Amino acid sequence: MTLTTKRSMMILAIACLGLFFLGMSSFGVTDPGEGYYVEAAREMVESGDFITPHLNYQIYFSKPILTFWLMAIPYQIFGVSEFSARIAFSLLATLLVFATYLVARVFKSEFAGLLAGLVIASSPLIIAVTRLSPIDIAFTCFVDLTVFSFAMCALLDKKRWWWVFHTALALAVLTKGPAGVILFLAGTIVFLVLARPSLTQLKIWFHRLRPALGAVIFWVIVLPWYVAIDAATKGLFLLVFFFYENFARFAGHTNLGKSTWWYYLPVIGYGFAPWIILLPFAGVSILKSGLKLKTTSQPQSGESQTPALMPGSPCEDEVSEPQSREESSPLGKQLFLFYLLVWGLSEFLFFSCSKTKMDTYILPSFAPFTVCVAIKVEEWMKGLDHSAAGEGRGRAAILFGAAAILGIVLIVAGPIAAFILVKTEIIGKLTIAAGTACLALGLIFCWRYYKAGKIEPAVAAFACGFALAAALCQPVGFQLGSKKRWDDLKLLSEHLRGKDVDIAIFNTFKPAAMFYSQNSVDSFFHPHQLERVGAGANSRRQMVIASDKVVDRLLAQPGLNLKLVERSGDWAVYEAVGARLRRNLTLEEVFTKPQAFEMAVSGKGDWGPLTVPYAAGDRQWWKKK
Repeated sequence: MTLTTKRSMMILAIACLGLFFLGMSSFGVTDPGEGYYVEAAREMVESGDFITPHLNYQIYFSKPILTFWLMAIPYQIFGVSEFSARIAFSLLATLLVFATYLVARVFKSEFAGLLAGLVIASSPLIIAVTRLSPIDIAFTCFVDLTVFSFAMCALLDKKRWWWVFHTALALAVLTKGPAGVILFLAGTIVFLVLARPSLTQLKIWFHRLRPALGAVIFWVIVLPWYVAIDAATKGLFLLVFFFYENFARFAGHTNLGKSTWWYYLPVIGYGFAPWIILLPFAGVSILKSGLKLKTTSQPQSGESQTPALMPGSPCEDEVSEPQSREESSPLGKQLFLFYLLVWGLSEFLFFSCSKTKMDTYILPSFAPFTVCVAIKVEEWMKGLDHSAAGEGRGRAAILFGAAAILGIVLIVAGPIAAFILVKTEIIGKLTIAAGTACLALGLIFCWRYYKAGKIEPAVAAFACGFALAAALCQPVGFQLGSKKRWDDLKLLSEHLRGKDVDIAIFNTFKPAAMFYSQNSVDSFFHPHQLERVGAGANSRRQMVIASDKVVDRLLAQPGLNLKLVERSGDWAVYEAVGARLRRNLTLEEVFTKPQAFEMAVSGKGDWGPLTVPYAAGDRQWWKKK
């Protein structure tokens, strides 16, 4: 069967449907990553204020506006729900998959494009972030589109990509601020240092991007909201966001958790599995070729730089025949692949140097790495096709034979393990069993195609089997995780919705509690903040949510009377009889105090990320306003 564009896109569409959309609303809002944004978007719809982000009914300084818009618009169309909160980001993940496919297809072949699309779609960290951290998948999509379009337009002279570059860069800035520009420039500058193109070539690349028209597109997208938020908050939002959230975060002053320099090595190991096995080999091969280009592309002293040696120009045997507008030179293509690898490595190293580390930060490197792996896999397969014997053929036989053995083991042991080890309902056990069977069949067909001399179908069989297995298993995994970590809190919060009470949560910050109760929630960390009050001081009851792991600290507080109201799993709601919570300051109150702001930026404060709104805003006042 001939692989066509239509068939490839159909395969990828089915994979994305299973990986990003299947079971989308089958589990509750997850904290901490997702909860911030789903609740802030809900408050945006409730207030009608689409300029200033609010969380916990106060200004939320942490991120620009685009993520909240991508949730608020579906809220208004479909209503507030988990489905509405996640639909835009599943679509963005799908866009990233098809962009990766298109870049690899244009660069190499239809098969390379399909393989690249399947690899990025089924990468475990991509799947997890799409479901659990909306801002990071949106930012990853826009940054990778920026990198891809720069390489396609500047290096390969694909003229239609210039507007994608400026649009994607602008959307990245609307998602996470200057981080989008900084990341793009950091990796690109490293590439330029290693490639050392001539000044003439630099000018050619620069003009291909149409900087004048591009600047118009960029500022038309970015400027309106930044001007509006500056006016709405009298400059406070931009001051906090730029100087605290960005610079202080990189310096490690916004998060109490610090990590070692090698933190991201295991992250990329599990996040890019199983394809991480191939990445070092592909990377070394591309780096060797790219560094040779650096030396051979520079003229020796006294020599003229012929067109054959200019980066991006036709190679020597093509000088006599002009190239078409849509065809790139072999040297230009090697620079293209070198750029993707160098940019991905630079992004990886950049965040390895950051004092604040989170798994999601290196996600933008995955798509460039994916294209590199897919291209090199196809080149290696062609080597097998043309080698009837030899060491490479022997190693391939061992590799594919091991795949067959693993497939046979999985097809027998997988379903048995699913029913014995997985603690879920029968439909979940059957789904896990079906997923392992798909992976097993992919491995077995991989070996069969190899034995028949069909190398491309062999690799495609494994990639499809792995993607199908991930698509079937991941909804069950998220449901199990939600049941263990979030469902009890969700139930209790929903039961508090509409009640005329003040809500507080002890020893943690859970925006999901705000989302499901549709109310403000105070977070407090010291039992003495619950203070006794006289009769009639406040008619509203003080409700406290606490987990069994920490509630003993409250119960041990002298004079504090906690009455159990409701329990679900490890969580419970108590009424603090005759007591009120002494609230923290809101973020706006803190950031208008110079001393507190200086402590936040310098990292001298012991409160952790200060842009987390621990104190509840006054919902009643806000609604009247």
